[in-house]
Amino acid sequence: MNRKRSLTIKEKNKLLAAEGKRLRCFGMTFRILPTLEQIAQINQTLGCHRLIFNSYLASRIEAYQTNQTTLSVAAFKKDRLNALKDEKPYLKAVDKFSLETACEQVQAAYDRFFAKRGGFPKFKKKHSSKQTYTTIYTNGNIAVTPEAIKLPKLGLVALFPKKTNRKRLQSLLDGTLKIQAATITRTATGYTVSLSVQEVVAISQPVDLTADYRCVGIDLGLKTFAVVYDGKDFADYSHGAYIKQAEKKLAKLQQQLARCQKGSKNYDKQRTKVAKRHEHIANQRKDFHHKLSTTIANENQVVVVEDLNIRGMVKNHKLAKAISNAGWRQFITFLAYKLDWRGGRLVKVNRFFASSRLCSACGHQYVALTLDERHWACSHCGTVHDRDHNASVNIRNEGLRLLAV
Repeated sequence: MNRKRSLTIKEKNKLLAAEGKRLRCFGMTFRILPTLEQIAQINQTLGCHRLIFNSYLASRIEAYQTNQTTLSVAAFKKDRLNALKDEKPYLKAVDKFSLETACEQVQAAYDRFFAKRGGFPKFKKKHSSKQTYTTIYTNGNIAVTPEAIKLPKLGLVALFPKKTNRKRLQSLLDGTLKIQAATITRTATGYTVSLSVQEVVAISQPVDLTADYRCVGIDLGLKTFAVVYDGKDFADYSHGAYIKQAEKKLAKLQQQLARCQKGSKNYDKQRTKVAKRHEHIANQRKDFHHKLSTTIANENQVVVVEDLNIRGMVKNHKLAKAISNAGWRQFITFLAYKLDWRGGRLVKVNRFFASSRLCSACGHQYVALTLDERHWACSHCGTVHDRDHNASVNIRNEGLRLLAV
């Protein structure tokens, strides 16, 4: 008897639209405190997940090189996954969904590669500082209690009391959120679980473009992370000094690591310290992006940004590190979903739009503008411009023009 195919999110939203509702999908992350036995089980599952991922990727590459065919996920699961379980009995001791999702992750990596949104899939490394595996919700195998979370093959895993958002946890306990999957992550600082959840909410009324609405233009940069212009005033937002301080500490730790002999115990200890510092900086950046994007989404109905070609920009080796550290893509992603939740709208201006070179007063273009010129005077009308402020004005004006069209 064939199992019924589950409905996709688009199909569910079509059914819910008749009631004026839709699905909201998002993730919730919690820090966990597993016991020694649970840590051993997590580590074993991570190893098995990595084995299946690498096996499927190697088999897929071999199939294409041999006879120019694509080994599908279904074919690998049917013909080779079961054989691997018989050959390696320890694969049966871990959560079966963690092995199946490993195959699906390879397929997702290929999809990103063919869509030119990522590089060719890479094999997973055993000694990577960050290891993850994903399991699927079915028959109540994932559940949340006030003090712990139930996970397949692990049982109840204690939540880290000081790192748990009680308000977020309560929304899970109320039963309004439906858990879809759980991703367990091991990093240098400990273990976390990310729950993929769905919630049925009322469809937000989109912003009425015929009425008065608040629109801002944002120019993203390196010296000043974001310049926001609302039609009257400018607001400059920069990364706090704490990130620069953290990067200085990271540089010292990396220097100490370079002096250690590879393979020694001191090398492993120092490598852990470097990994923890990297994670700390990433968390600081993420916290800054969340706070700024929430502030902008709460105060405005329309936000205009540039459609930046970040992949092309990082090819400039002089600016690659600074561009990567800025995290523009993450910030725009946060801004997009928060505006969507509130019924707002994110407008992206074409990446070839000359936002910095156009005079916002008369429209004359200063073709010879260089990166080191932070201020320039228009040769046509004489207006003196701050580079970033002028760009934010032009971005906002172009966004309003696109909305009118």
